[in-house]
Amino acid sequence: MRSKIFFEKKLEYLYKSTYMSLKDFYPKGSKVLVKIHFGEPGNKTAFVPKDVEMAIRAIRDLGLKPIFIDTPVAYNSPRGSVKEYEKVVRDRGYDKLAKFIISNEGKPVKVKDFTAEVCKPLVEAENVLVLSHIKGHVCAGFGGAIKNLGMGGNTIKAKKLQHSLCKPKFVKECQGCGTCARLCPFGAIKMVNGKAKIDLGVCAGCSICQINCSFGCLVPQVALFDDLLAQAASALINNFPKKTYYINIIKNVSKKCDCASDGGEIISPDAGILFSENPVAIDKASIDLVKKANKGKDVFEKSNNKDPMLQVNYTTDYTDWEKDYELLEL
Repeated sequence: MRSKIFFEKKLEYLYKSTYMSLKDFYPKGSKVLVKIHFGEPGNKTAFVPKDVEMAIRAIRDLGLKPIFIDTPVAYNSPRGSVKEYEKVVRDRGYDKLAKFIISNEGKPVKVKDFTAEVCKPLVEAENVLVLSHIKGHVCAGFGGAIKNLGMGGNTIKAKKLQHSLCKPKFVKECQGCGTCARLCPFGAIKMVNGKAKIDLGVCAGCSICQINCSFGCLVPQVALFDDLLAQAASALINNFPKKTYYINIIKNVSKKCDCASDGGEIISPDAGILFSENPVAIDKASIDLVKKANKGKDVFEKSNNKDPMLQVNYTTDYTDWEKDYELLEL
């Protein structure tokens, strides 16, 4: 059965479309935890409060109590600890829209290849709204609802595991084509005497070298980055409350993620807002709409050398959600 994805072309109608989509969905008077990425300081393409203000106002006008939530990051950043991240949220002005929670408290959930540590207050919430900015990503190729949960909904420890279990190893002798060195976004691979040499200390585990090695010389330590990301996302999706909803906003579609201090170039025109109960289908619909806005060109794969559907397909495997959908314009 195809899931319904509601679509609003005009970003300025965020209040009206949010109100219409969520009317009667959550119990009146209840709290709704809004999973969001607040953006790395300096990033000019990430959400700012005015981008989501109308959605938060609509939630309030429906008699609900919105509370933002996110987790600290695993790399060197002003968002690298709970206390530091809380300061970033205040500095960016989100505290003026709603109360917020930054948490590194985890709840272990065993998935296929590792034990995820999902954000405890998020997975134990009464109601959840996953509000995602559609953009590219240097490791995943694409960032939407799955990325928002798989990385953003897990603890620092689980984030580090995802980035380490997918680092490359040779299973046969390098053939010297140089593709991996040319495509590595982190400069972790150099050609030495005609063979690829990998610095695992620099490697961020994006799996791009493994996917693009035409000779099959490289494989992940355990699983591809996209597979691990989907497993971590499924740990949340499969344990969320029944009242969980998703909004994807296709605006300022940058090459890089909101976790970078510089989001890089804009790779697609704005394309609207999507609403659904299905986290897999809403990401597929977002990818399809961006492709349509670019005359059939997959700008995510072109920009980041990664098929954006990999994470969608893996998440379909690990959850009960199907990626088929029916797009209904509001």
